[in-house]
Amino acid sequence: MEKELAFDVAEYRQRLDRVRARMRVEGLDVLVTHTPENILYLSGYQTPGYYMYQCLVVPLEAEPVLILRRGELGNFLRFCYLEDAITYVDIQNPADLTAKTLANRGFAKARIGVELGSWFLTPKHYLTLQAALGNASLVDATGTIERCRLIKSPKEVEYIRQAARAAEAAMQAAIDAIHVGVTDNVVVAELHRALFNAGSEYVALGPFVAAGYKSTIMHGNWSRKRIERGESIILEIGGCVQRYNAGLMRTVSVGKPSDRLQHMAKASEEANRAAYEAIKPGATSGDVHRACQAVFEKAGLIELRRANRSGYSIGLAFPPDWGEGHILSLQENDPTVLEPGMVFHIPSAVREYGVYGASFSETVLVTPTGRELLTNFERALFVRE
Repeated sequence: MEKELAFDVAEYRQRLDRVRARMRVEGLDVLVTHTPENILYLSGYQTPGYYMYQCLVVPLEAEPVLILRRGELGNFLRFCYLEDAITYVDIQNPADLTAKTLANRGFAKARIGVELGSWFLTPKHYLTLQAALGNASLVDATGTIERCRLIKSPKEVEYIRQAARAAEAAMQAAIDAIHVGVTDNVVVAELHRALFNAGSEYVALGPFVAAGYKSTIMHGNWSRKRIERGESIILEIGGCVQRYNAGLMRTVSVGKPSDRLQHMAKASEEANRAAYEAIKPGATSGDVHRACQAVFEKAGLIELRRANRSGYSIGLAFPPDWGEGHILSLQENDPTVLEPGMVFHIPSAVREYGVYGASFSETVLVTPTGRELLTNFERALFVRE
């Protein structure tokens, strides 16, 4: 049966070359990644079953080998371009199998990179590796692969564009479904229908339908709440194609908006615009954050902002998070220089607890001459009755 690869093998090999170049700089003989996104990035392998142990062993010279649960072998055969996989059954200790694999391949006394910051390398598994590889040097390689993921290829950007189209379809469906008296569950049902009909896979975060008091809480979400006149609703929706994500946020007023909500929404829109207009090659992360915050300061809303960043890298992701903020966030005093090919989600939310919430966001590509909005949806405070 033919493999189903999201990218040409040549692109996977180029990624591997870039990671190995970083490994040489860091003095690593081999790198072991337990992070699902990193495994997918280097091999094409993916499964929703990443909650079980899996890792990719990346030697500096030899071919990588994937260690995975035996039941997931079909996903390896279908989606992974690599030829070498070692499987375990649930009664085995997979970290012990990993240690034996490393030893058998000549790395018993090597300098081995492991991702101490990975959610999927548990302390128990790390201690197993440490004990079984006592003559090796285990060093933290958190970020080694992630830094290579910051600059997206044209094909990666194309998948993010497709994800943005799905998010836009879902946003329109959600807005159309909002009426006085319906529950937020009805809204999210229509949102999901449109999202998946537009080609999205299961998303990495949300979506969020935050109505009434929930719009004043970060990550407020639906839970059978009936929508009432006079409320604000924040919609935060992501599309996902080939595990590449795009985010989009808009605000809805149920009935005529009050002066206060209009002021908050206007400030959010202008701050969001200031942020994405500050994005260009050579600008720094801190430049973008300051441009955003200055608008909230001028509007007298800075105390409600409660944000230590104005955006974050977005791209390849599994639940529970669509963002790559652990790789790069747009935040105060960050000197990181923006480069063409970086992609950011820029949410500009302002929330007054128990009163209103408002937010606009876009997914933005850094281009050689400036920026491009990958999301394309009317920028307005929507009013629904």
